[in-house]
Amino acid sequence: MKKYLLSFAVMLMGAALMTSCDDKDNNNSYLPVYVSNGAYVICSGNSYSNIDGSLTYFDYATKYAAQHQFKAKNGRSLGQTPNAAFVYGSKMYIVVTDAHTVEVIDAKTLTSIKQIKMPELMGEEKGVFPRCIAASEGRIYVSTYGSSTADWNTYTYSGNGYVAAIDTLDFSLKQTYKAGSFPEGLAISNGKIYVANSNYSFCMDASISVIDISTGVDTPIKDAQIVNPTNVAVAGNDIYVLDMGNYSDVKSGLRYISGYGSADMKVRSLFEATTACFYGSYIYSCNNTYGSTTKEFSAFNISTGNRIVFESKLGDHFFYPNVISVDPVTGNIFIGSYNEDVSRPGNPNYSSDGFVVAYDSAGEIIGEFVCGVGPTAITFNVGIKYVEY
Repeated sequence: MKKYLLSFAVMLMGAALMTSCDDKDNNNSYLPVYVSNGAYVICSGNSYSNIDGSLTYFDYATKYAAQHQFKAKNGRSLGQTPNAAFVYGSKMYIVVTDAHTVEVIDAKTLTSIKQIKMPELMGEEKGVFPRCIAASEGRIYVSTYGSSTADWNTYTYSGNGYVAAIDTLDFSLKQTYKAGSFPEGLAISNGKIYVANSNYSFCMDASISVIDISTGVDTPIKDAQIVNPTNVAVAGNDIYVLDMGNYSDVKSGLRYISGYGSADMKVRSLFEATTACFYGSYIYSCNNTYGSTTKEFSAFNISTGNRIVFESKLGDHFFYPNVISVDPVTGNIFIGSYNEDVSRPGNPNYSSDGFVVAYDSAGEIIGEFVCGVGPTAITFNVGIKYVEY
């Protein structure tokens, strides 16, 4: 939490210094204020039904959700199965798994800057099936399935995934790191890359990679409660993991790893969850375990250990919540969901448009809009506005 506030304060200080020169010229004083103008919803589509992924943009001012905005601005599709997105600086990076690409676009205009073809960048074996993304110090870090393979007929797996470090100016490959089996979400902290190695739901060789950025050495964390991790966050020396469980005795939920690197390291389960996002000192999550009629979302304060559950408000408005995200300026919570398949009651419709509901920090509904097929990632159009005072 301290690092988040420090970064925010440094940006504000830099903005103030830039306006001080103008003040001398026109005798006006301006205060930089962070504003959020809208939400980008990345939709995965459905590769089995040959539905490409898409980008929906919801404009706060007009209250209008415009679908298929990447195609509208660039004249081509995102491709199949965009899985993650991240706004870093003036650019948005969209990871498109089945197209094996990372789309780099202008975050304001949504026009293409570069399409990074990961197999060309990393090599055919290492660059296939990119999954998730993080950023730090002028680099983006992208996890790839790489040589990870799975055979459901024999229930066997082999190989490992990778993490690519890519320069954000010239998009060159700076370094490749070896990760574990079928890596998903990742975080950058303390000079290390933390990677959730899911083992593709085999629940036999999952781990959390802890990779030293300078040496590439991986010191993985393994535990009986870490069986199918999909996301990870770090706060100081504490590690938080979203794990989908083994669909049996180990339930999906948030795991808390304390004392990493010491003899006293412990892993414990905090609460059940099927999707989560990490924002400041809070973990926002949804829980919609397969077969369960209970749907809830919650806010967990990692500083105090307090958790607020908004069960009824989610249950009345969602069928199958798939992604949750928080606007860093307003603090509003956005949850994307599939609709119910009317031809198969009780099941989500993976081929029709989904929808997003926005809540304020108290859990009260403030808006709702339709998005594309399969909402899978939500990020935000944030900038600086200068206000005269």
